[in-house]
Amino acid sequence: MWIGLLAVLGAGLGGCATMTPDFRSNSQTAPEQWLSQQHLIFHIQCQLANAVAKAEKFDQDNAVNVPPERRAAWLGQWGAKVSLVLSVNNKNNFSPSLSATTPLENAVTVFTKNGNVTTGQNRSLGLGFSWSADATRTETIGFYYSFEDLKKLTLDPTKCKPNTGPYLASDLKIDDFLMKGLDMSFQPDALLRKDGESPYTTFTYQVKFIVTTGGNLTPAWKLVELSANQSGNLFAASQIKTDELTITMGKVVTDDKGNKVPRKDFDDQHFANLVGQAVANALQTRPPL
Repeated sequence: MWIGLLAVLGAGLGGCATMTPDFRSNSQTAPEQWLSQQHLIFHIQCQLANAVAKAEKFDQDNAVNVPPERRAAWLGQWGAKVSLVLSVNNKNNFSPSLSATTPLENAVTVFTKNGNVTTGQNRSLGLGFSWSADATRTETIGFYYSFEDLKKLTLDPTKCKPNTGPYLASDLKIDDFLMKGLDMSFQPDALLRKDGESPYTTFTYQVKFIVTTGGNLTPAWKLVELSANQSGNLFAASQIKTDELTITMGKVVTDDKGNKVPRKDFDDQHFANLVGQAVANALQTRPPL
């Protein structure tokens, strides 16, 4: 019976950590999981395109109210590099313990006043075993858009909704971030700028969700001369799912083939962001010394 319960607990929390973790939930098929990932990428594209359109409209409206010209026309020379990192981590731990106890006769301590003291005695031997497994699967997807390409997209408003689910499928608030930077660039003397040029070199926007589930099972026995699993957990299982989105925005240039590509400083900044992200994740998952 206990073996069956252990199997149910491990499966319910994402599977055994001795095998490659699966991104699917227990009720989800592989094609359904692929489709959900496609929807996620489309959702990010929608959120980014809507943010750029909102910023462009804000700049155009501002040029009418505060002439003579647009002050964020440089947005048309920018683009965005997107990195989507999805990971799942399964952990299992099995730690049985056993203690054998032999009762001994009581010891009597004799005092000349206030009576004697009787103390119980026993001899015990403890045995323990620990086994643990940790498995992580990570998928990284990178893609790039120029803002000019985003403005040409024809997005279905019935599908391009701000909130389609939890975590990265929710409202990512990219427009809030971009509008904040745009508004700051409009303030006199807030940033040094040249006419027609962006006062910024790059923008970086990151969103991260960490979802942890876990459970344990500990049957225990305590007999006269034998006891088992009196402390700790006999079996524990946990799953950590991490969804992380990094968007770097910067100026684009035209390459020899006429394609819009990230300028070198823009490209370098995105690479540095990914390196910093990887180091931070490694430090978080490092076991304690």
